Amino acid sequence: MILVVGATGQLGTAIVRRLAGANQTVRAFVRNGSNYKHLEGPGVELAFGDLRDAASVDAACKGVDVVMATATAILPHGSYSFKAVDGNGYQTLIDASKKHNVKQFILVSVPVTPEDKKVPAFNYRRITEERLKASGLNYTIFQSSLFMDTWFAFIGSTIPGRGTEAPTIKRQFWFLKMFLGMVGNMIEGMNMALIAGSAGTRHAFVTTDNVADFMVESINHPKAQKAVFQIGGPEILNWEQVVSTYGSVLGRRIKPLYAPNGVFRVARLIFAPFSEAASNILGLNWLVGYDTPYGTRELASIFGVKLTTAEQFLKNKSSLPA
Repeated sequence: MILVVGATGQLGTAIVRRLAGANQTVRAFVRNGSNYKHLEGPGVELAFGDLRDAASVDAACKGVDVVMATATAILPHGSYSFKAVDGNGYQTLIDASKKHNVKQFILVSVPVTPEDKKVPAFNYRRITEERLKASGLNYTIFQSSLFMDTWFAFIGSTIPGRGTEAPTIKRQFWFLKMFLGMVGNMIEGMNMALIAGSAGTRHAFVTTDNVADFMVESINHPKAQKAVFQIGGPEILNWEQVVSTYGSVLGRRIKPLYAPNGVFRVARLIFAPFSEAASNILGLNWLVGYDTPYGTRELASIFGVKLTTAEQFLKNKSSLPA
């Protein structure tokens, strides 16, 4: 039995699809009131609960061999907070996994930067990583570079969300809706892209599907025992190259506009007293100013993952209905 925590999200949904398609027994941990209907179907058992509710976490972990954890409070719902979900909630999940003798705990995490402690999403992932390492559990941690599905949308495009189940960029969080409402169609509508940071910042941009591939292929893999991997796509691109790829796919010149990282560093402090989640999103835009030039081709070969380039991703998405 494989438990997917965060199953209603874009990455969690992609993982559930792969496991069910491979005839694995899947238990999807979902909240009452969340959008989980798309997960209903053969091979998928729904376990209702909440990371803030220890009893439901304990029940979900019974009889489980593998835990795959993608849940986060980055885009919060109601009273969710990073401390409650990414902090206490993950400690509860680790404790329940130990109690029920889970054989492997697979976690998707974030890149390492010098400023991790200043942005909740990064700080709590580092804390969870250390707790996992100290737990005695067999863990597999994937520190992923930037997701194309999210960050290619944040620079001003609706294309990355096309044809996607449970897309992250369409989550109903007020700040995300406001931000994408302002920049969401700049590339297609105005031939401009808004970049956080400088043109030369380099990332191994990766698709959500490829991250799901790595996580699924790591189940029981001998190289994935008590291991931490930095993963990304097949190319290391700077933002100028990303914008150029957009232009090539769309057949027109896209002009990049650059917002200095300092703008986001200061803005997150302004929003912090009013909205932890809004401040966190601004903090993420600040931290993408740090390179994540992960060489992943050898690792992809080890796990049997066929990596998708930025051009392939954008061509495929742009061919789908808007």
